[in-house]
Amino acid sequence: MLSNNLKKIVRFAKEKRILHSEKLIETTHWLHNLEFLVVRLMMFTIGVHHLYVYTIKTVFGV
Repeated sequence: MLSNNLKKIVRFAKEKRILHSEKLIETTHWLHNLEFLVVRLMMFTIGVHHLYVYTIKTVFGV
């Protein structure tokens, strides 16, 4: 009876760790996607800024 309870506790602990590691992996993927989105947004913003500066310089001759 004690060994059965111990087996149940060990199994429960293993399942919790697996779920915890899956959650950690999911969070890591989410952070990676967020980082990728931020980098893409920064590249777009820099591109728009350069286009704005080029347009101001060529059209208005500033």
